[in-house]
Amino acid sequence: MRRYLRDLLRTLDGAPPMHATRRAHRGQSLVEMTLIMPLLLVMLLGLIEIAWLANHFLILMDVSRSAARFGANGDPLDWATGEEHNLERMDCDTIEGGSYVDYPDNHVFLPMTDTSHLPPSFFDGADSPISYFDGVACAAVRNMTPLIFDTTQDDVVVSVFSFVSEDFGSGPEIHVAGRYPARQNECSNEPYDPFDVNHNGIYDDPPEDYFRMLGGTGEDTSASDNSENVRGFVLTGHHEVSDAPGCIGSEFSTAEIEALLNGSSGLENEHTPNNGLLLVEIFWHHRQLLQLRWFTAIGDNFELHVWSMYPVTAIEPTATPS
Repeated sequence: MRRYLRDLLRTLDGAPPMHATRRAHRGQSLVEMTLIMPLLLVMLLGLIEIAWLANHFLILMDVSRSAARFGANGDPLDWATGEEHNLERMDCDTIEGGSYVDYPDNHVFLPMTDTSHLPPSFFDGADSPISYFDGVACAAVRNMTPLIFDTTQDDVVVSVFSFVSEDFGSGPEIHVAGRYPARQNECSNEPYDPFDVNHNGIYDDPPEDYFRMLGGTGEDTSASDNSENVRGFVLTGHHEVSDAPGCIGSEFSTAEIEALLNGSSGLENEHTPNNGLLLVEIFWHHRQLLQLRWFTAIGDNFELHVWSMYPVTAIEPTATPS
């Protein structure tokens, strides 16, 4: 009875009954949930895709570091000159029981068949055991599990630098004294040769003004003053340098490496020892997990670029300018 009297008084006052108010509140909550649920769902799915991307990025970072650690203990000059142009060096073969077989755990890696994207300097030569540059690159592919290395679009690029700290006329600076492999070390738009340590336009090789005593086998600088339009050892050669159309390989020019090596002051550069540096870069194409249209429209199958640098003392210069 009280409820009806209360509703009657509320009606006389122009207010709706209590039970109608409760129904209105429930209806309002339903409408709000209907409106906000799609937004919440999109945010949740977006977080899943971001986590998927972050997981792949972290895996690739670990892969590049493990490959760089592998190469840091080796000797880049223990490499047959010219073999960086050999297509058989790009199939990650190894010797097992006296015969060449596919590199373990590299998933879909097969000998290269489409070479239309490569410069004409590449050739299909004889197969041979894993050596330095292909060993570093194939170590990256082998450690990429559970990711799949797609030989039709992904790539691994390996570069080695020797650098010196000297006063080149404007105070102590760090300059690159060589980039290896020597026959694949520059794009046509670079201002100076990687072996032009003084940046004076002179190819610094004996009997010129800078003498490098590196030792080892496979050293060759006879072609390094010509632009090969390939930077670094490329495993598949699919990555085109962003600031140098027609050039494949590393995204780092010699000038950019020098900028990274130089400290904030001449004093810091003066106390930096001559050394060698290994750069491992991975170019891997990421695919979205859910393949939802409103996300793939933004971008799918895009390239991730990760890299690691490690010191490699085997390439350290042991002479100073004369």
